[in-house]
Amino acid sequence: MKVYPAPALAALASGSAIVSGALAIYATDPAFIWGGTGTLVIDGETYLGIDDRAIGQITGGGIGGSQQSVEITLSGVDPEALELLNEAGLQQAPAKLYRIIADGSGRTILDCRIYKRGRLDKVEVIEEIGGLAKVSISIETAARGAGRSGKRMRSDADQRMIDPLDGFFKHTSYAASKVIYNGGKKSSATG
Repeated sequence: MKVYPAPALAALASGSAIVSGALAIYATDPAFIWGGTGTLVIDGETYLGIDDRAIGQITGGGIGGSQQSVEITLSGVDPEALELLNEAGLQQAPAKLYRIIADGSGRTILDCRIYKRGRLDKVEVIEEIGGLAKVSISIETAARGAGRSGKRMRSDADQRMIDPLDGFFKHTSYAASKVIYNGGKKSSATG
């Protein structure tokens, strides 16, 4: 259970709170962005504001709660912030997602805490003419990875996203699968 400070709860209850977020990506060249303007220091790291509150609007996570990956979509990302997110070494980089609650003016932070930790599963950049871009980021939480009995099954396309020259999986026709009959007899149609 998360316990929020009284001023944050009061601002949330009155509807005057501004909820945003911050994302720390610990790749070869770390990237720190947050959903407001200007810079913000969290845990000794300086975060660059991208002026997009969508970083605080988390999608995903319905079934299974913490085991679901977290999807973040940022729109209107300027070229300066895009350089931080356009690195080839972002695949499987550790990441932390913070949830920030501020007062109605946006000048006083009432609460800032880690919302999810995990690794980047996918970073998709869609550049638009005129310099702005849309970035979709998927973070796979540790709980999701811990629920697996083995490593992630990969296809040729998955492997080529990691290393374009590695064509090992082109020799496999499909990933292995196992049918489990839960609480009943084997179907007569399966043979």
